[in-house]
Amino acid sequence: MTNEGSDPTVNPQPPTDGAPAPDAAPTPQWAWAKPVQEPQWVETPPLAYHQLLRGVPRYRWWKPLLALLLGVLYYLTLSVAFGLIVIFPYLAFSGADLLDPDAILELALPDTQKPVSMLLTLGSVALMLPSALLAMLSVGLTPAKRLWSVALRIRWRWIGRTVLPAFATLFVMNSLGIVFELALAGGAVDDGEFSMPHIDPTAALWSAGIALLLVPVQATAEELVYRGMFMQTLGAWLGGVRGATAFAAFLRGPWLVILVPAILFGFSHIYDIWGWLMVVALAVVAGWLTWRTGGLEAAISIHVVNNLVAFGFMTVGFGGETGQTESGGGRDRPWAR
Repeated sequence: MTNEGSDPTVNPQPPTDGAPAPDAAPTPQWAWAKPVQEPQWVETPPLAYHQLLRGVPRYRWWKPLLALLLGVLYYLTLSVAFGLIVIFPYLAFSGADLLDPDAILELALPDTQKPVSMLLTLGSVALMLPSALLAMLSVGLTPAKRLWSVALRIRWRWIGRTVLPAFATLFVMNSLGIVFELALAGGAVDDGEFSMPHIDPTAALWSAGIALLLVPVQATAEELVYRGMFMQTLGAWLGGVRGATAFAAFLRGPWLVILVPAILFGFSHIYDIWGWLMVVALAVVAGWLTWRTGGLEAAISIHVVNNLVAFGFMTVGFGGETGQTESGGGRDRPWAR
């Protein structure tokens, strides 16, 4: 006769510690009753301004390119509509032929003796601002405020701190431009007779008011596009370059994303070679300040101050001109726009 208590296959005893048998099935739980998994955060190094788009959720390389294309489409649509609203009522009121292309082309360049040309040119450029922000939102590059700075906003203190340095920078750059141009010309100076243009005080006052109102918006819009969208698009693409070589580090760095938009910015202006060089040089300075400070504020300050000074000179006929010409931008006056 066997002892049933000694046979492990008969009447097995439960573990002495109260734990379930090893082959026991786990007790089922409802999904909502399962403990919440805590997210595991991994700290990453902060992104430089020109690579901020790489921090966008679900970033894809084609999104910045699509944003640029949509921005151009939005801008063309808005600017054409704005031009029609401004040009045709003006031509009809002045009695000019609405279909005369020469009458329309006369308004294509800003002239402080033609306030409507100031309104048309500055207002149309200002439309770059909503076009750029709307394009960013359209492709999901949010928040679009990353175009302003690494703080995702306009840092107004930086605006105030950089106004006076902007005057000093413009003085130095224009002085160097004059010296450089004279040196290449062998010290030759134009001996032509200088004459002040006729100034209509009413038109000049209207143009001055339009410049004070629209230049801050116009200059900000250009910086948002050239030092914002262009720099960050190139920076996002080149930021993905792999490798530890000096060339790879150069591609990931700020210099290409500063220089390429500066050259594009220069070609967006109608000037002679000296004016073009001054525009590109100032754009390089603005790009470097944007990268160095992590935002557009310093570039906006120098751009606004420059354009206000330029239009101020044009308003009083400094250099014998009241408007922008295709040969302008040399040593006769600072560049505008």
